Amino acid sequence: MPARLAVRAAASVLAGGLAASALAGCYVSVGALQHRTRSYSVAGQVRTVVVNDQVGGIQVTGGSSGTVSVTEHISFKHTAPVSTHRATAGTLVLDSNCPALETCSIGYDITVPRAITIRVDDSVGTIRLDSLSGQVTAHTNAGDIDLGSVSGPVEASGHVGSILGQDVSSADATLRLSAGQIDVTFAAVPASITATVTVGSVTLSVPGGVPYAVNATASVGSIQVRVTRSPASPHVITASTRTGSVTIQPAP
Repeated sequence: MPARLAVRAAASVLAGGLAASALAGCYVSVGALQHRTRSYSVAGQVRTVVVNDQVGGIQVTGGSSGTVSVTEHISFKHTAPVSTHRATAGTLVLDSNCPALETCSIGYDITVPRAITIRVDDSVGTIRLDSLSGQVTAHTNAGDIDLGSVSGPVEASGHVGSILGQDVSSADATLRLSAGQIDVTFAAVPASITATVTVGSVTLSVPGGVPYAVNATASVGSIQVRVTRSPASPHVITASTRTGSVTIQPAP
């Protein structure tokens, strides 16, 4: 590591019998921005991970390890943002805040056990959730939500951006967006999908071979339903937009 890099290591004990150890932290000044990384892991009975991020992306990936591993990517001009992590009664909470009038961000790369419950809130940034079988809840004010190989119940919402998904096998999914696009491909027949955009498009690709009870509406725009429909089907799809398009089609 270059001489300008100052390496910091720390260790802390979290409440609720969950041990966290800071693996490394690095500082480097590049141009107008300064950059740091901080990594740590949490072992023990973590059942839920909650992330509250102000500015920066969040990547959560399911793995085979029973440990939660976190890397924070910190950028700032003058004063570093504050990040904390704490665990209580099986819930690990990660928080970050930028000082007033400071240009800064904290991005998270998190690896978790696949079946863990995930709740993430990112004011500005992209949320990526991959290889997860537990319940996931994600919200962003400005940015995208990307779902990859998730199989548990999904609730995703945003104001401006997109909700995208591939190889989603969740039985229940609720997708809501104020402005942008929802485009999700399901790998398994869902029980219930609700997808709503105020201004923008909804595209849902679902497995063929079964009928769906479809309720598709667009106040101004187009509707295309290319799957077999049956009002009595237990597989229910509700999709709507005020201004834009709704497409429900067989998955490739």
